[in-house]
Amino acid sequence: MILLSFLLGMVLCGLTLALLHEDDARMTDKFGAAGASFSAWCAFGMLIMAGLYGLGLVLPALAAITVLIARKSRVSQRLSPLAPYKLPLGIGALLGSILTWIGVLNLMEDLPNV
Repeated sequence: MILLSFLLGMVLCGLTLALLHEDDARMTDKFGAAGASFSAWCAFGMLIMAGLYGLGLVLPALAAITVLIARKSRVSQRLSPLAPYKLPLGIGALLGSILTWIGVLNLMEDLPNV
């Protein structure tokens, strides 16, 4: 559960941050961009913290580096048709981070992960 929700949250976080980086020049939807940015960066921080506890150091570090590199790359230009979905992708990343934290808390309490 921890690994799956961590990877899903990081993918959604990377997509959202790449779309935001690409859409900085146009900035057509300011509320959606602000909400997506807040959600994506909160999810990014929460995923890194939960990933470090639940998965060790290597995988969260590689995922974080990949997300930050993908944010600056030109791949985001190909994703521009997804630009109207910035906010739902950011909220999805936030939900992925919440699921990751639920798995980490289960791990802390020695409960089985489902």
